[in-house]
Amino acid sequence: MAKRWLYLASILALCCVGSLAQKQASAENDRQVLQEILQQTYQPSLVGKQMLGFGGETDIRRAGTIVVVQRPGLYGSLLHSEPASSAITGLQAELFRGHKDYEVPVGERYYVTSVTVASSTVLVGLISARSIPTQAGVGRMWTTLSFNFPDQVLATADKETVFREFDQWFVPEGRGVATPASAPAVAAAPAQSSAPAAAPAAAPQSAPAAAVRQGSSRVNIQSQPVGAEIYLDGEMVGSTPSTLMIPSGSHAFRIHAEGHPDWTRQINILPGSEITLSANLDKN
Repeated sequence: MAKRWLYLASILALCCVGSLAQKQASAENDRQVLQEILQQTYQPSLVGKQMLGFGGETDIRRAGTIVVVQRPGLYGSLLHSEPASSAITGLQAELFRGHKDYEVPVGERYYVTSVTVASSTVLVGLISARSIPTQAGVGRMWTTLSFNFPDQVLATADKETVFREFDQWFVPEGRGVATPASAPAVAAAPAQSSAPAAAPAAAPQSAPAAAVRQGSSRVNIQSQPVGAEIYLDGEMVGSTPSTLMIPSGSHAFRIHAEGHPDWTRQINILPGSEITLSANLDKN
């Protein structure tokens, strides 16, 4: 009889172990699914030197999603090896590693570089869309955010909860409500959007006329490599690829990417026109 009970206990233990292993495998699969969903929404950029070592550490080789910071409390570091890393719990951010070279303002634009789902955290890597002057030097800022979640949220791929937490700190460019950190004199439209710029409410226009504002022209700017800084008449107004609404007249354009010679042009823009500038910095 004792042997029989021992046998039954062994079978029960094996069933419990098997069930636990199955649950763990299911949770791991759901976390992988969640990571793929997040990476589709926040597409990581490819950053760094090209093959054979050409380019710089902060070159944007392939542009992914740009996000706009919605809350203060984050920091940036000039060092890729020591990014400013903050733990995010709700509306609280605590820097736990890296340099505080730059206090990130609301409206600062960042490229997403990575999105990784762990057991109780989601790690988001970011690099600033522009070079930023600081007391420690000038360059793009590296920032890492570690979002803390209850294990069950990630184990069940609860993407809506994750999206709500992300939205409190950053949103994809184009649907953000924050004012850009350094508002340019021209209006920049998201590069991936083909929607025309809206006409001022005080002066309704027909659909064709609404594509460009009166006295301005649409200028599409792209470059190789992508992510280069755009300077208009000496003022930085964004990064490639971008679409800008620019007043007619003669304007000086300069496209700058670290490790590449600048691309410069003096261009006379006609009222109501639309042009595309393609700057190949590799061949400049």
